[in-house]
Amino acid sequence: MKIKVVTFNLRMNTHRDGINYFFNRAPLILERINQEKPDIIGFQEATQPILKWLKATLTEYTLVGIGRSKDFKSEANPIAFRKDRFDLFSFQQFWLSPTPEVPGTRYEEQSDCPRVCCAVKLREIGTTEVVRFYNTHLDHVGEKARLYGMDQIIAFMEEEKGKSAHPVILTGDMNAEPHELCIRAVCSSEILGVKDASEAVTRTFHGFRGGSPYENNGGKIDYIFTDMTPVDGGATAWEDCVEGRYLSDHYPVCVTLETK
Repeated sequence: MKIKVVTFNLRMNTHRDGINYFFNRAPLILERINQEKPDIIGFQEATQPILKWLKATLTEYTLVGIGRSKDFKSEANPIAFRKDRFDLFSFQQFWLSPTPEVPGTRYEEQSDCPRVCCAVKLREIGTTEVVRFYNTHLDHVGEKARLYGMDQIIAFMEEEKGKSAHPVILTGDMNAEPHELCIRAVCSSEILGVKDASEAVTRTFHGFRGGSPYENNGGKIDYIFTDMTPVDGGATAWEDCVEGRYLSDHYPVCVTLETK
């Protein structure tokens, strides 16, 4: 099985971004997705207007995932997968907190923003191949909260891996650089056996200022972890910029993966 995967922090819709207000960037985003046709995308910072736009425009995809707040009206980090490639086997969303099934809950050591993980099990249409895909957006303030959240995700993934040895993919804006504990934790799991398939992209956050995503000068906070094998040259960043408009304040990262 060969899958093209993207992790994509969309940057919420705020007029403070001026020319890079989301709906000024939206046509560029749609154009690039239609051009690349990734099989699965893990999005972050999808506010309700953005989520509505995604569902209306990405007609070749199924989107799953709801807002992270108690009333489900805030940001989501949904997963999109191609309708012609996969059937949805199962879906689960849980909160990164001591009470993961209670909407809107969080750890004491984090920001006011609740954090979630979306998890899907997908079957490739016409085959018996199955992949487990997870997508998250860790806290931007609390280092302990990031570690607690990642440990929670790792435990969830390990439990599922123990039930069936399907390939796994974890995407997300981790708000942490490679040396931080939460990143080292996921790569240290012997049960998962995952590596950072996005390691060729060494800078993902640019704040609408551009610059090379392949220079080791800090700012790598978006990742694709997997036990699958990167092919076709490994990970690349989407660097599109048209008349000062970027796809986002993060570079989306794309990689094609293959089962061993």
